[in-house]
Amino acid sequence: MNGDWVNILNFAVRRIVTSVLLIASVVSVVFFMVHFAPGDPLSSMLSPTISASAAEATRAHFGLDRPVLDQYSIWIQNCLRGDFGISISHGRPVRELITEFLPNTMLLAFVAIVVEFIIGTVLSLVAIRRHRKIGGRFVSNTGLLLCTVPTFWVGVVLAGVCSFLLGILPSSQMHSIGAEDLSFAARLADLAKHIVLPALTIAIPGSAIIARYLTANLTRLQNEEYILFARSYGLKKKRLFCSYELPNAIAPLITFFGLELGTLLTGALVTETIYAWPGMGRLAVMAIGSRDYPLVMGCTVVAGAVVIIGNLIADLLYMLVDPRVRIKG
Repeated sequence: MNGDWVNILNFAVRRIVTSVLLIASVVSVVFFMVHFAPGDPLSSMLSPTISASAAEATRAHFGLDRPVLDQYSIWIQNCLRGDFGISISHGRPVRELITEFLPNTMLLAFVAIVVEFIIGTVLSLVAIRRHRKIGGRFVSNTGLLLCTVPTFWVGVVLAGVCSFLLGILPSSQMHSIGAEDLSFAARLADLAKHIVLPALTIAIPGSAIIARYLTANLTRLQNEEYILFARSYGLKKKRLFCSYELPNAIAPLITFFGLELGTLLTGALVTETIYAWPGMGRLAVMAIGSRDYPLVMGCTVVAGAVVIIGNLIADLLYMLVDPRVRIKG
């Protein structure tokens, strides 16, 4: 057992080192892509009537008058100290903006993962239990269709039907106007009402993937030797399914959820824009549109770190849950 923990620790150290190098590579590429793209981030901020000296002073204030390599060197040094600079479009520290908007994105991602897992598991169970009936085939074919549906299309349809046609759910923002005056319970209910559509928009395509993945695992496990032995031993179907088949089919999904973090952050860019959700995805979209270099880089670093850390945690959990995948030697 001690050897297993040593192997897990060694694996974690190697992954952390690799992750740091990967993040450094990604942010370096993004830095030069943003800076060499055509356009000037100050063009939309400065008045056409401003004097040339004032414009140059503004550029010097944000460090845009320096060569690109000097800007990169300064940014790397500041980033290592946890300082992402001052947002050009907001005039506030980037770290302060990310601290304000990131929790909203994490809340949305957490709810979406829970909804995704519940819907995917239910669809998979229906497909397995009724695989020879019309209901099971309908679920399987619908799941295949939803796997290919873009996130923005799901968001537009849900907003059109639930908000504009039926009027049962809000179509934008995180809270209603005046929600700050409500009691804690009422404010929580208001938040729950606003998060339904964004969470479903992200969860529906992912739940279809989970359903197909879980269905394939359950189908494969039914022919495993230990399942056949347990069945011949006389175990009831319900106990066999709940104690052996379902836990072993769900275990590989731990890695899937680590990979899904990247998809959730990508979906958040679209979803938060559609529903005006005040999260980091919408913040990044606005930063890209305004050529806000420091904010774009700050969002890139945080998003990359979240994805890599999520994958590392998922791999470690999978190694703990399933001894067969633990690294030996």
